[in-house]
Amino acid sequence: MEGIGAALLLFPYYLPFFHPQNHDIYFHGLPVTNLIGGLLVDLLGVAILSAGYLIMVQYFAPPARSIFEAIFAGLMAWSIVDLVFQVLLDMLYPVTYWEHIWERSVPAIPLLLGLMAYFLPRFIQPVVRSLRLAVAAFAFSALWIVPHLIHLASVHPPTRSSAPASLSPHIQTASNRRIIWILFDELSYDQTFEHAAPGIELPNFDSLRDTSFSFSDVKPIGYSTDRIIPSLFLGHRFDKFRSTIDGSLSYWDESQRQWVAYDPHATLFAEAQRNGWETGVNGWFNPYCGFLVSVLDVCILEHVWLPTEELGASEDKSIMANALAVPALPLAALEQQRETLADEHIQAYRNLMTHSQALIDNAQHQFLFIHLPVPHPPGIYNRQLHLLRSGGNYLDNLVLADDTLGTLLREINSTSATSQTTLIVTSDHSWRVPLWRPVEDWTNEEESVSGGKFDTRPVLLIHFPGQKSGREVHASLSEMLEHEMIVGMLRGQIEKPEDLTDFLLQHNY
Repeated sequence: MEGIGAALLLFPYYLPFFHPQNHDIYFHGLPVTNLIGGLLVDLLGVAILSAGYLIMVQYFAPPARSIFEAIFAGLMAWSIVDLVFQVLLDMLYPVTYWEHIWERSVPAIPLLLGLMAYFLPRFIQPVVRSLRLAVAAFAFSALWIVPHLIHLASVHPPTRSSAPASLSPHIQTASNRRIIWILFDELSYDQTFEHAAPGIELPNFDSLRDTSFSFSDVKPIGYSTDRIIPSLFLGHRFDKFRSTIDGSLSYWDESQRQWVAYDPHATLFAEAQRNGWETGVNGWFNPYCGFLVSVLDVCILEHVWLPTEELGASEDKSIMANALAVPALPLAALEQQRETLADEHIQAYRNLMTHSQALIDNAQHQFLFIHLPVPHPPGIYNRQLHLLRSGGNYLDNLVLADDTLGTLLREINSTSATSQTTLIVTSDHSWRVPLWRPVEDWTNEEESVSGGKFDTRPVLLIHFPGQKSGREVHASLSEMLEHEMIVGMLRGQIEKPEDLTDFLLQHNY
């Protein structure tokens, strides 16, 4: 029983599969058969090793036996606190700085209990017995953890391909007009246009603002990508959402005081199709190819990795290959996760750029949404050399975002539809200083530039075909107004700068 309990405590990679709202499955998608299979093999292996350790210790002389039992109990005490932290905090919202602090205490706590078992045996023995009893009792949770994992492993919904596919034919009435909506994740209006850091030059953003409508006081409708973007698509703000195992999305409607199914046919993409536009998404993080599948003609997605995938596991590998890919102790896993996070971010960026350029080149995709993972941390750019690499900070990523915009603008201008293309450049939220400031890789430069303060304003730029001059709108407006503007564009009501001016006057801006 102690071996089983120790395995569940030392190897908590099953936690993502137990989120109350199925968030991790929603973002990752099914199937996860081989991933879970490898995880179950690892749990069995750790249980056998833990039980073997405790059996071996029984043959030691009494003083040594007490010390090694106390070391085991110390490791279990660390694992219990770590598991509680992940359940109560990390599953609700990542607080990564706690992991960096807590992981360093792995050797300290077992060593401390071992020393206390040598010098204060009468005091520490009851503590060790209590901890071992708690570990054995925790083993009973396997009675529901293992069946649930097996159930998830057996679920095989229809595969939602991330490759371009025609999903819903509709009548072509939008002529040659195009709308390309590029969203830069975590792009700050303040850092981009008002208080750029010393030495930071963003010529592409500056040039675009000079020939576009720019909105300097947009009020965000949320704090996180997973709520903001689906809300913008729907035109209805929500702060809580949940998903079924197969990815069906619902949200909490505060006005109705009940959960409501997310209706893709009420989104901007359905509106586009009803008005004859070919729709396409190239995205990151949000599972667009899942909850929008019925209203997209093209969908490409960089999916979110589960913790075991960041360690080398993959659904494409066999169960045994996955079991061998994952290290046996959380400390090794956390260290490897930190090293691979930036590499994963770089790979996602490269893939998204490749697909974005291909989709832009094909003028058939008339209403195109591109969600890019920059300047969102971690740092993946050297702004002096303009090269992708692991490291850097938000300011490096900000320069990468500007270089990215320049690349995509050149791609748009090289297409035959450039004279018919309306460009929308936005961010979902601004640079979330309170979120990143406690993280270990927060730099002195970021502290100096931000002043430790959170300027909440995201970016909103709109450039119409042939527009030569810009207009800055200083009025305070809700981010949700983007939805109404885009609806007007899709319906042919907003096609030129004068139309948007009239729209803003009608809304008293």
